[in-house]
Amino acid sequence: MSRIYDYNAFSSANKSGQQRGDYSFGAELKYVDIDIHNRPEEYQELDDSKAFIEYSVNVGVKKDGIDSLDFKINSVELEFTVDDYPNPPKEFDIDLIPGKTIDIGQVLEERKTSLIPTRPTRLSVDMNASTDPKKFNVTVYFGTDEQYY
Repeated sequence: MSRIYDYNAFSSANKSGQQRGDYSFGAELKYVDIDIHNRPEEYQELDDSKAFIEYSVNVGVKKDGIDSLDFKINSVELEFTVDDYPNPPKEFDIDLIPGKTIDIGQVLEERKTSLIPTRPTRLSVDMNASTDPKKFNVTVYFGTDEQYY
């Protein structure tokens, strides 16, 4: 479920007739919506995963309606558990912050056919057979392929 972080700015911008707005949200994804592939040997027995994605949406508005939706991924907090039988499961928490812990060009957003609702619907993480987050490629998918009429 997505959360808006600055509701006062969101509601006052709508009342003032502002033509462009940049809004920050957070969304949590569960195991079924996360694809972690090309894992290194240490992460092969993946048990569970979840992610929290902080993102911004810049809404461009024209007189006749919404002109554009531009997404920016601010951070991805990836948590997962690896089965280490007979030992207890190992838990990992990796913060993927574009420009800090991962290169900006390695975090992409992909838009589906229908962007409404505008929350992330899927996360894909290619680990490139490495435990180093600087080698990961991350794609956050927005929208669905369903058509709303």
